[in-house]
Amino acid sequence: MPPRFETARFHVETGPGSLFTRVLHILSEPVRLKAHGAHVTERLRQRGAPLETLTRFDPEGWELVSAEARTDTGKWVKSTWRVRADGRDWWVVIGLGNSLVTVIDVDPRRRGRGEGIITEGSLYARVDAVNAELMRGA
Repeated sequence: MPPRFETARFHVETGPGSLFTRVLHILSEPVRLKAHGAHVTERLRQRGAPLETLTRFDPEGWELVSAEARTDTGKWVKSTWRVRADGRDWWVVIGLGNSLVTVIDVDPRRRGRGEGIITEGSLYARVDAVNAELMRGA
């Protein structure tokens, strides 16, 4: 099934700042992530992921890596966080409503700054403006 909308990925080190301010505002407290749906439960099983640890989100001990925003609205839809669990580094993708989207066992040196990261341009500017406006109303 194709996605309902297109998204663009941004890295925490290259911004836009307002997008990451919004993600950190929304995910500012520890919360239990919901791991529902066939995709995420299959990935957890396939990758031998420590479910209890990876569903206990705590922004104090987790590192924000990237965020994705809708290309049509500029609004944040999911973010990727790094956490160490069971002796491995994991990227945990968190969607709206504190839902666990997927988990990826990653090399500790991996930083997530690949070629798909948006660092400039009109979409970057729009995402920055939209999230700055949303934060003014927060």
